[in-house]
Amino acid sequence: MDHQPESSVSQDRLLAARRFTLPWVLWVFGLSTTLLLVGLWGRAVVADTDTVARSTEAALSTEVVTDRVYDWIGDGLAASVGITDAEADQVLREVEAYPEAVTAIDTLIESVVAALIAPPGQDTTIDVAAALMPLVPGVVTELEAAGLAVPSGQVERAVGSLDPVELDAGEAVSVGVVTEQAQSVLTLGVLIAAAMLALSGAGAVALSEERWPTLRSLLTRIAFSALSFVVLFRLGGWVLDPDGGRSPLRRSGAILVESNLGMFLAIGVSAASLALVIWLVRRPARRRIAVAGVVPTGQDEETSTQELVSV
Repeated sequence: MDHQPESSVSQDRLLAARRFTLPWVLWVFGLSTTLLLVGLWGRAVVADTDTVARSTEAALSTEVVTDRVYDWIGDGLAASVGITDAEADQVLREVEAYPEAVTAIDTLIESVVAALIAPPGQDTTIDVAAALMPLVPGVVTELEAAGLAVPSGQVERAVGSLDPVELDAGEAVSVGVVTEQAQSVLTLGVLIAAAMLALSGAGAVALSEERWPTLRSLLTRIAFSALSFVVLFRLGGWVLDPDGGRSPLRRSGAILVESNLGMFLAIGVSAASLALVIWLVRRPARRRIAVAGVVPTGQDEETSTQELVSV
């Protein structure tokens, strides 16, 4: 009975072990790629104060803020000027159309957003009276149109009596606190994912029969994953807010999802460029091997693998 040489048996066992291990290493590499890309994107988003501010501002319902503001002014007019609540509501409904009113509401919303995204421990005061003082001439005009002769100084005192709103970012879980905590967690996740990616990538190259083509394949995987995330996140933003701002919360989420997609593009283009460089550098070597009729490195192992599979 013929026996295979001991070296051949060991080589076959080693090859079988490599063939069994490589798919699992590639799976870890793919998982690490996803975790790293998502972690980098998430960290970029929470560090982007402009995006966080726009998302927070979108989440604030303008109608709710407007109603609350005019309730404050109406209560002040009723208490200081002596008009009824119905008369105050009628006057303020007309004032809402004034450009000064729109500007005042926008200023208040910006102040609230700035307070929400402020760093932990920073006290923020919203001067409601100062923001609404430009509305005084319009209120006086509409009071006169309604047949209510009220001095402008009296209206100014009514608006100026509105108390400022003080917010302590250290006592409440504000957006600034959440983003700071998220940034710390995401940084740790990015480091772990990067380590997993490096180890699994190095393991895949070491286990493969042709290392340069494997490295090029891994870079191509990263490129396609990054470009796929661009399409996925862009589509996700549209799914969240297909009507373009009808729902404040959905619009807020869409702003976050659609932001910082350039990071995916940069990673995808970089990985694809490196893969192309490897292909261009290795191409002349493959041509020389083909012309010389030399068997490429790893061909013997591949042949042995094919024979092992066919047995």
